Amino acid sequence: MFTIQYRDTRGGHAMQNFDSRSRSALIRQLARFERPIVAVYEQATVITKAARKELREYRGDLSPCAREFLTTLR
Repeated sequence: MFTIQYRDTRGGHAMQNFDSRSRSALIRQLARFERPIVAVYEQATVITKAARKELREYRGDLSPCAREFLTTLR
């Protein structure tokens, strides 16, 4: 189970659960995510840096928000 923390339309933060055990499925979801990504969690553990690293290696197209996630450090 993963959780994606993102910036909502009002400028606040919201959470979206991603119910999968597959890290590669999570990376595909992040690649097409349409809201600015703030952080990524696996269970209660922050995996934001690892998710960025794996997303950099992703071979498919990235949404503008996914590209922004790769270039911003929080």
